[in-house]
Amino acid sequence: MQPLVTSSQMQEIDRRTISELGLPDLLLMEHAALGVVKALESRFRNRLSETRGIILAGTGNNGGDALAVARILDSLGLKKIFVGLVGDEKKLSKSTQTQKEVLGRLGIPIFWPDKPDQELFEACDWIIDGFFGTGLSREIQSPYKKWIETINTFYGKKWIISIDVPSGLDSDTGHPLGISVMASQTVTLGFIKRGLVTGSAADYVGQLNLEPIQIPRIIPFSVDTFLYGSEDAKKLPKRRPTSHKGSFGHVYVWASEESTQGACILASLGALRTGAGLVSVVGESSNLKDLRQRLPAEVMTEVISEKMFEKTQGVWIQGPGMGDQDANLSSFNYLEKAIMNQWKCVLDADALNLIAKNKKKILPMFKKARPDQIILTPHPKEASRLLHWEVAEVEKDRYATVRALAETYGASVVLKGKGTLIQIPGQPCVVVATGDTGLSKGGTGDLLAGMIGAFLAQGLPSEMGVPLGVYLHGRVSERVTQVYGQPRSTIVSDLALQIPQVLRELEPA
Repeated sequence: MQPLVTSSQMQEIDRRTISELGLPDLLLMEHAALGVVKALESRFRNRLSETRGIILAGTGNNGGDALAVARILDSLGLKKIFVGLVGDEKKLSKSTQTQKEVLGRLGIPIFWPDKPDQELFEACDWIIDGFFGTGLSREIQSPYKKWIETINTFYGKKWIISIDVPSGLDSDTGHPLGISVMASQTVTLGFIKRGLVTGSAADYVGQLNLEPIQIPRIIPFSVDTFLYGSEDAKKLPKRRPTSHKGSFGHVYVWASEESTQGACILASLGALRTGAGLVSVVGESSNLKDLRQRLPAEVMTEVISEKMFEKTQGVWIQGPGMGDQDANLSSFNYLEKAIMNQWKCVLDADALNLIAKNKKKILPMFKKARPDQIILTPHPKEASRLLHWEVAEVEKDRYATVRALAETYGASVVLKGKGTLIQIPGQPCVVVATGDTGLSKGGTGDLLAGMIGAFLAQGLPSEMGVPLGVYLHGRVSERVTQVYGQPRSTIVSDLALQIPQVLRELEPA
C-alpha cells in the first residue's frame, strides 16, 4: 500500500532529505519542475510547443517549483508563456529568490501583476498553479483569493495543473481553506498527501500524479494512513479444486421490511456474486412470506431462531431495509447471539440509525466483540447520527471522523464516500479511492454490505476482506461507466453483473 503523509510529516521528510542526506533543495525543486513539465507533455504531446501558458508562482518554495518550470519550458522552445509572481517580494524564500535570479539572467521576463487579466486567461491553453504547497493552514486571503477565483472560472476550459497541492486545499483533510484551485491535474511531490484522496478533495485535485523527486522511499517514522491500490486487491480468497459450497462460508442477511425488501435482496446478490458459498435471508416469518418470490433462486430463506447461531459459523448482515422503528431493537438480540458465537457482523443503513438512537443499550453488546468483528459502514449522514455531529463537521475532517467512530464504538468502520476510509481499531487507516458517481444511487450501499460479507465468509480477516470489498465495489462502478460511456444511468443490477469481470482482473496472472 502507498503511504499517505500529513503536512508536518512531509516537512520532516524534506528536512531530513536536505540536511541529513545532503540532497540540495534546488535539486529537489528541479525534479519537481521536471515532473510538472512531463505532465504538460503528456497532456499536449507534440502540440505543446504551439501552446500558450500561464505560470503563477507564490513567494514560498512552491513558487520556486513554478519558476523552474518556466525555465525548463523556455529551454524546450516555448516562448508564449506569462510568468507571474504574486505576493510580497520581500517574502520570497531563498530557493525561490534563486530561481527568480536565474530567470533574470536568462532573460525570461517575470511579471508582478496586481490583479488577474481576463484576456490573458482567455488566450492561454494551460495554467500552472504554484501559489501554495503543503504548509498552508490558514484561509486564503487577498491577493491570492482573487487569482484563485479567476482560475476557477476556467475550470473545464483550460488545463490547470497544481504543483503538489491545489492552492487553498488543506493537505491533511482535503477540505478547502475558504477557496481552492480546481485543478485538472495535481502533480504531488515526494509522497502523496492524505488530504488529496478523500472527501471534497475530489472536486479540486483532478487527475493525481506522484513525482518522487529523488526523495528516498524510506520514511523514518511511523505512518498511520495508507492508500489501497490495484496490486493490494490482487489477494482474492484461494479456491482449491476440491472446494465445495461449505468452503466459502455462509452469509446471513436480516430480512427487510416489506416496503424496502429490495435492500436485503441487493445485499444477498452482492454476497452471491462475490463468492459466498451459501446465502440466506433470515427473519420473522411475516417478513419472509412474500420475499421468497422476489429473491434470486440461489438465496435461501430461514425463520430466525437462536439455535441458528449455534449450528454453524457465518457472517451476519443487518440493516439494509430493516426499518428504524424502536420496536426493531428486539432484532438486536440476534446480533448479540452472532457476536457471542464469533460471527463477523456487517451493520449498515437502518441498523446504524438504530444504534445511534440506542447507543447506551447497544455499546455494552459491542464490548463483547473483538475490534475486527463488527464492521459499521456509514455514509456521512449516518456517521453524523452515530457521533451526534453535524454532517459538515463529519466531512470537514474525514480522518478525525472515522477515528472517532472506531474509538466510540470499539468497532471497525467503513466511512463511505469518495475516498472511502477504513479504520480497524489498533491498525492504520486505509483509503480506497476507487468508484465514481455511478455509485450515487440508492441500493449501492446494500450491495457493498453483501460484497464485504462475502469476503469475510470466505475466510479473509477484516483487514484484508473489508478494503477488498470496498475496492471491488468502486472498481465495478468504474467498469460499468466504461461499458456504457457515462455513469448517470448506472443501476445496482448493472454493478452486480460486472462483479465477475472485475474479479477476473484481480485473479493472479
